[in-house]
Formats: sequence, C-alpha cells, structure tokens
Amino acid sequence: MSVLGFDIGNLNCYIGVARQGGIEVITNDYSLHATPACVSFGSRDRSMGVAARQAVNTNLKNTIINFKHLIGRKFSDPIAQKFIPFVPCKVVQLANDEIGLQVNYLDNQTTFTPEQVFAALLTKLRTTVESQLSDVKKVSDCVVGVPAYFTDVQRRAVQAAIQYSGLNALRIVNETTAIALAYGIYKQDLPEEGTKAKHVVFLDIGHASTQASLVAFNKGKLTMLKTSYDLESGGLWFDALIREHFKNEFKTKYGIDASTSPRPWLRLLDECEKVKKQMSANQTPIPINIECFMEDKDVSGKMQRQEFEDLAAPIFARIRQTLVSLFEGIDVKPEDVDEIEIVGGSSRIPMIRKIVNDLFAKDPKTTMNQDEAVARGAAMQCAILSPTFRVREFSIKDSQPYRIKITWSGGAAEGGLLCSIKYATNTRNDEQTQR
Repeated sequence: MSVLGFDIGNLNCYIGVARQGGIEVITNDYSLHATPACVSFGSRDRSMGVAARQAVNTNLKNTIINFKHLIGRKFSDPIAQKFIPFVPCKVVQLANDEIGLQVNYLDNQTTFTPEQVFAALLTKLRTTVESQLSDVKKVSDCVVGVPAYFTDVQRRAVQAAIQYSGLNALRIVNETTAIALAYGIYKQDLPEEGTKAKHVVFLDIGHASTQASLVAFNKGKLTMLKTSYDLESGGLWFDALIREHFKNEFKTKYGIDASTSPRPWLRLLDECEKVKKQMSANQTPIPINIECFMEDKDVSGKMQRQEFEDLAAPIFARIRQTLVSLFEGIDVKPEDVDEIEIVGGSSRIPMIRKIVNDLFAKDPKTTMNQDEAVARGAAMQCAILSPTFRVREFSIKDSQPYRIKITWSGGAAEGGLLCSIKYATNTRNDEQTQR
C-alpha cells in the first residue's frame, strides 16, 4: 500500500514516499526529483512534466504552466488576473465567470478547467510512482499539500482534481503545516509538555508566493500560532522584474520590444530565471546572451547582484512585511523566536538571509531540504494517517486563516437542527454558506 505526499508547486512538483527507513523523495523518469508543473497538448497525445516543459517554445499555444493559482478562482478575481499573463495558452472566460484554458488537442479546439489540468498532472505523478516503486502495484492513498491561504472553495477544487486522477486524499494539508511537521517529528530535544514551548519561524519563499508561519513545539506536539502570506513576492515576481529590466534595455539597444511577441517574451522569462540563480551565487556581473531572439537579432546584456537588489527592493520589502505581520495580535515577539528556518527555491537569494538577520538578530537555518520540505512533511502526515505504518505519536494543532462562523437554528421540538457554516473565502471577506 502506498504512503505518499505530493507537493504541487507553481513551478515544480515533488513526491515524498514513506519507507521503513524514513521519508524518501523519488525521482521521475528523467532521474530528477523535480517534475515541472507543466501540461502540453498535441495533435496525437498529451505530455506532462519534463517533456512538456522542454517543448514549451515549440508548442507555446498548447502548453499550460503557472496555473496553480487559477484553481478554484473566478476569471474576474484580481489574483487570477495577476497570474493569467504568465500562462502561455489562451485563457478564456466561461459561463459563471469560470476560467477556461483553451488548447488544440487531438486536432480539436478544447477548453480545460484548471482543475482538469491539475488532475492530469497528478495522473502523471501517480504513474511515476507506480513505475519507480516495484513494490507498489497501484497508488491510491496520499496527502496533498496546498498553500495555507487556499480558501475552502480552492481546497474543494483540489479535492475534485485528486478524485479525477484516481487518487484518494487522506487529507489536504497546509504547506506551512507540512514543513513544520517535517521539522518537528524528528527532533528529540523539544521541551516537555507543560514547559515553555520552542518557537520556530518557517519562511517559505516559493515560485509564486511567500508564506511565513510561527510554530510552538513541545515534545510530540506542534501548535501553529499564526501564518501570514504575500501573493506578490516569490521567484516568479523576481523573474518578471528582471525581464522587464532587460525588455527596456533591449528596446533601447536593439529597437525590439519582446513583450509584443509571446514566444520571445516567455523565452526571456526563462533566461532571466537563470540569471537570478547565478546572481545568488556570484557577485560578479552575470551575462545574458540569446541567439536569434527576435527579428533574427542576437541580444546580450548583464546584471549584477547589487543592481538586482536595488531593482527588487519593493519585493524584498513585502517579504519583510510578511514576517512582521506574523507577530501582530499575538503575545510572541521576534526576540522570543528560538530558530528561523528558510525553505523554498527563492530562499537562496542572499538578501533573504539579511532580511531575517535584521529582523530577528539571528542567522536563518537551512537544515531542511529547501525544495523537498513540503513533500516530506506531506508524506509523514500520510504515514501518520495510514494504518500500514507505525509512527510515534505527534499531535498537530493547525490554524485557520479565514473566519468561520457557525450558527444553529431550530430545535429538536421543531423537527431537527439546521447548522449554517460561513467561510470567509478571501481577504475581501466574501462568504460562502454550507448547510
């Protein structure tokens, strides 16, 4: 029986598997731990993961990437509108303001919902597990990680996608909680129950957003005290900022505007991601050279880390504010924090460490795998829930980022009770009611 944890990121996906010796993150058919969150459609078949991402430039209009934050949202949602420009295929507005992703599949124009694309990607991950693990004939039970700020509507959309893919989700867990679980369950030096808890801040800077969580640990127990997030800071927004810089430079230098053509525009975003990664490890100017970029012109430029940090100062300020807001309205202060762990691909940017050090007067730690922490925590949660594994007891008290109002009406004498539950679905305090 499979015991799996899935981390479906905006850029990459990871699969955690619980074994008797611990948690292992398995590789895909390209021997890589990271599987791109990309689905591509063609005239004969569809491809997913590495194969789809490698062919994105040749099949641009039929490729779907950066769709995670469209799941469970309406077309007119401001957050959806921020991410739609990063989706290569045509995004259309369907009935009831739903989002449709329009591609040419099997020589027919087809429109898929983000949930269907998510299900297709999960199907790929399921077949990866079945091919990589000889002792697993059929994958079923799993735990899937989602951002802590996902609303009830989004979580139900994810649950529907999991069912479409033939999987059975034992639980949909917050990514922040999965990270905390992956950290705490192996710690043997946590304070005893009833004594002062160990306070740890987890800063997760992913591809599309930043999440921070404050967690209190005792032996065999974690309590999520508070979470905060920002949907406009992360790797994608750093890449877009660098791309905008080079677009203006190329416009002045070569007389071309990359934003007017989809293929060069996406190609430039990929090249800017590479520049960002190299700047994180080098202080020397990093060159960017693209052959036959646009109008048969070769382009080149360069950027230095200091220039990038000045350019991205507003994004770094948002990340700092995400950490500051973590302590608003609670008794814990930054000086009470014992450790700060940073995870997520964009946490490798040196300025992130400086922000943490300035705020907490402590150096952040990177004892966890920065890319695989969510998948490992989700797999551990699945092992705790699964009857096939014996895991030492570990209590998790999670937090609810949105208001929940429960009201009762009627009584037994009137023929029964009616329970009305209202969820605040986003920061505008929109509500949905279930009965």
